[in-house]
Parts: sequence; structure tokens; C-alpha cells
Amino acid sequence: MEVTPLVSAFLSFLFVIGLLLLTLWFIRSKGIGVTPRTGGDLYVVQTLRMGAKHHLSVVKYGDRTLLLGISGQQISLLDNQVTVEMTTEDANQDTLSPSAGSQAPASFAAHLKNLLPKGQ
Repeated sequence: MEVTPLVSAFLSFLFVIGLLLLTLWFIRSKGIGVTPRTGGDLYVVQTLRMGAKHHLSVVKYGDRTLLLGISGQQISLLDNQVTVEMTTEDANQDTLSPSAGSQAPASFAAHLKNLLPKGQ
């Protein structure tokens, strides 16, 4: 029984695709991939670029929210707070209330928005 070139090419294609899928499954199961793993306690909430090598990052870790200043040579902890879960309605009330300027913002994102110029 002789295999035609078309059947041979098709079987080779299936073999390569199978190897590719097996490799992707292995990389994903071992956590070696480029994409971040989900379901953990640590993730970046927001990042703000301040220059070519400088940026601020809000990182949530467990029940803590960290504000990190990151440069080319070091990472500095700028603030460390207990995370306060806030609903969308609470956030709207905080921004609309007249006494919002006298209170400390409940989250780093709100605090950062208050510090940044309104034009950006």
C-alpha cells in the first residue's frame, strides 16, 4: 500500500498541529507562559506612565492595595492600604457629594485622579 503525497502532507500537518497543541498545553499547565496566571491574590489594578522609565502601579495583594513607584533602578512602596470594596453607586456618590473634597478618597485610583490635572 503506497501513500500518496497529498495524504502524507495532510498527516504531517496533523502531526505538527498536534505537537503545537501539546506544547501549548504543557506551557500553560506549568505556568511558564507570557500571560499572567489568573485566580491568584496578586494582580496589577492600574498603571500610569510618568516618563520613559518611570511609572506608578496600583497592585492588589490579598486584602491590601499597594501604590508602587517604579523606575529603571528600583521599586518604591509609596502607600499601603487595606482594600475597601466600593460599588459603582458608592463611587458616584463620592464624586457627586459636595463634601468629597474634605474627605480622603477611598481608593488609590480616586486619590490619583484627584491629584492629576483635569486636562489629562
